[in-house]
Amino acid sequence: MTQLEIKTNFHKLIDEIEDQNELTKLYEYFIALKQNFEKSGSDWWDELSEEQKRNFDIAIEQCNDPSKQISHEEVMRESKKWLKK
Repeated sequence: MTQLEIKTNFHKLIDEIEDQNELTKLYEYFIALKQNFEKSGSDWWDELSEEQKRNFDIAIEQCNDPSKQISHEEVMRESKKWLKK
């Protein structure tokens, strides 16, 4: 898979997360991982706690579950509501 394909798929997965709390957790994980990687240069996955790894796996499972997916249009409608708050 190319870097562009990975990024595109990542964006699609993120767009499909409808739970704001889960999205916030995922965002915070990535910020922390990026900071850890920049400091240590090590593999970010190895820096995660077991709980963080489990939560990450849950988020991926939810993204891959069609019953939990919503359309891009719905995500955009919801995000506009959140941005107005």
